[in-house]
Amino acid sequence: MEVGIPGENGEPPAPRHGAGHVAKWLLAAISTAPAYLLAQSIAALVLGIALLSTDVGLLTSFATFAGLALAVLWWLHLRPRALLRRDEARPSRPTRVAALACTLLVLGIALQVVLSCALSLVLPLFPQVMDNYLELMELAGIADETSLVTLVEIAVLAPIAEEALCRGVALEFSLRAFCPEWRSTPRPEVPAARFWAANAFQALVFAVMHLNVVQGSYAFVIGLLLGWVMRRTGRLRAAVLLHMAVNGASELMGVLEPLIGDALVPVLIVAGIVSVVLVRAVAYLTAEGPVGRK
Repeated sequence: MEVGIPGENGEPPAPRHGAGHVAKWLLAAISTAPAYLLAQSIAALVLGIALLSTDVGLLTSFATFAGLALAVLWWLHLRPRALLRRDEARPSRPTRVAALACTLLVLGIALQVVLSCALSLVLPLFPQVMDNYLELMELAGIADETSLVTLVEIAVLAPIAEEALCRGVALEFSLRAFCPEWRSTPRPEVPAARFWAANAFQALVFAVMHLNVVQGSYAFVIGLLLGWVMRRTGRLRAAVLLHMAVNGASELMGVLEPLIGDALVPVLIVAGIVSVVLVRAVAYLTAEGPVGRK
């Protein structure tokens, strides 16, 4: 139950954080992952029965589109009252928007290099975990030679769907949990501490949604960064662009791995430093407020 605190000068009472309010919206955030996975499963099942098909590629593609449709429509429904959206922000210069886009693309590549090198160093220490991870990647078709359709799913469709669901819907629900005044104020400012609590929760949902420990571990960290990008820019498209770069660069690693060879540690250090510098560049480019809005 939310209890009002009397305001000054006859203003309406400000809502107090109540356990029921927090639980309701956090449960709503949690529900996004099973809803997304259920939509994909039902879509694949229905198509398989309708066509009497067991073609994994076809069923996976249809499931991807079903998840994408659910996530995007859900986000579009919530977007008009989204707490991180700021329509009144002045538009940024085109050069600044272009610089931000390029920075996010290069950051995504650097992050993928960090992830790939870190996994190559850590996974051999845990043979059972590595075998399970590689088996999951093979079942998902990621370990095989990537076709154009699979590349589009991994680098385009999945980032759009997952960003709409996690940095859109799940983050919005999490913010509402920690910002009870969202109902009484048209679009209140979100304090940093409350944002990071909400951001950590949506990143956890994003991690659990991957259904395995290895992907879940780095998905949590990437989810935190993507949520931060959403806050800095006020636009989901910026997080989508970074996510696309991370996923798309996974194909680039097939070319880079033979060149890296045994130099995993030096490459990891350099890519880590580059990533930190690029994150600072994103912070600088968005220092004037949300970028690219009209």
